[in-house]
Amino acid sequence: MKKKAEIRKKMKVSLGCFDSVEKARQTAEIITQFQLSDVYKQAKIIGVFLPMPFEFDITKIFEDETKRFVIPKTLADHQMIFTDYEPDNLMMTAFGVKESMSTVSVTPDLIVVPGLAWNLEGYRVGFGGGYYDRYLANFRGKTVSLVYDFQMTSELQPEKFDVPISKIFKV
Repeated sequence: MKKKAEIRKKMKVSLGCFDSVEKARQTAEIITQFQLSDVYKQAKIIGVFLPMPFEFDITKIFEDETKRFVIPKTLADHQMIFTDYEPDNLMMTAFGVKESMSTVSVTPDLIVVPGLAWNLEGYRVGFGGGYYDRYLANFRGKTVSLVYDFQMTSELQPEKFDVPISKIFKV
């Protein structure tokens, strides 16, 4: 089994080289699958991430005005909350990610969890900060990830603090 750091490095390279036409095709197909799913239809408040250029571009779902979208905000000690997504109330963080200037915490009933790689059991390799695993340790709602075909790996060995994702949407 490979270490998470090795998997992280490999996936960042793969994502950076991903063909833009194929990326757009897979993104559209996966988002459609997700939006047609019961887990999406039943959710009222959905936690989503604002992607970096190489990540899965989930921003198309913001067009759905029937849902309330919340985004992560990082806090001290690797803690995280979700705050309402308000495009005019964002700031750039030290991580190069936009997040809300608000500190009003909102609990989603569904979270779309980002990452770099996943195994078949739903365990993931994130970016190494542990924010999501800490948050998910006490989260009682549903979790999903939207994943490009090459991001699935059998090389990932979960650690005791890792929290698996309930459902993975992929092509």
